[in-house]
Amino acid sequence: MKVKLDDVAARAGVSLATVSRVLGRRGAVAEETRARVLEAMDSLGYSRSTLLHEAPRRLVAVSAPGNPEYWQVQVCTRVATALQEHGLLITRPPVETETTPLEVAVDAGAVALVTPTLTSLHTDIPCIRVDEQSAVDSDDVSGDIIAARLDLGGGMTTAFEHLQAIGHRRIGLICNDSGELAVQLIRRFRAEHPARNFGVKLDDWISQVPKSFSGGSRAVLDLKDATCTAVIVQSALQLHGALQGLRNRHLQVPRDMSIVGFGDSPTMKFTGPPATVLGIDVEGLSQALVAATLSTLKISGEDLKSVPPVFRPRLLARASTTAARQ
Repeated sequence: MKVKLDDVAARAGVSLATVSRVLGRRGAVAEETRARVLEAMDSLGYSRSTLLHEAPRRLVAVSAPGNPEYWQVQVCTRVATALQEHGLLITRPPVETETTPLEVAVDAGAVALVTPTLTSLHTDIPCIRVDEQSAVDSDDVSGDIIAARLDLGGGMTTAFEHLQAIGHRRIGLICNDSGELAVQLIRRFRAEHPARNFGVKLDDWISQVPKSFSGGSRAVLDLKDATCTAVIVQSALQLHGALQGLRNRHLQVPRDMSIVGFGDSPTMKFTGPPATVLGIDVEGLSQALVAATLSTLKISGEDLKSVPPVFRPRLLARASTTAARQ
């Protein structure tokens, strides 16, 4: 029978959160308690310890989440290249959409999973990932190693401040109809929206659609009909679709609708007009994931940082936003 975290916690007589802190080597845990948890793991045969066996070249899974954003793919590419330079073997199984590819990688000897996803994948090997900044106050019982935090709330505030400064108040959100990033964007949209304290039903200004060109086309027109004058868009496909949907109705960006994209990519400079975006620090996130991986595998000789670095999306203002029409 497979040993679970609950079994380890029960055997050691501690909480799940304490087991998580021991696994992730984060937070204050008394040495006596840590020893009791490690002893319970050993006696139960729990294999997901960060006390990894030594091997001349170890296999690491570097994976983007299912249906990834451009910045997540770029992070994975940079992480994989950097880890290979340290002599590690890399496999790139997709995650979240199905479990089989990752299970195959684990069976092949993968000793860690590195991913820029924002949700726990409950793996049997150490999962080194990114988390949303507001999750720092919640109890994480996954045992995942959080290498960096993405400040989506701060990014949303930046977008709102930019749009408010040019006269927009009725600001909508177009996001995916599934996925942890969409869930976090909606939560931060509700928490940070400038109209949240004025009795406005913000859910009327949220359009969850498939991550597709047609989804963006439909969503932007729905929000236009809901009298929104500006929208924040999660994916590049949705953004391109939104631009086309407005053109099909003989509306212009930014005169009739200002648009802010989430995450930059080479195509954002060549949309019609060039898109204002919330840029993600791809290099910073990549370096944080690499450092955490090398520390976890005891390659770097440096301890894992007790407080992960926080990265706030940066506004790159281009021509898709302008003053609201009076």
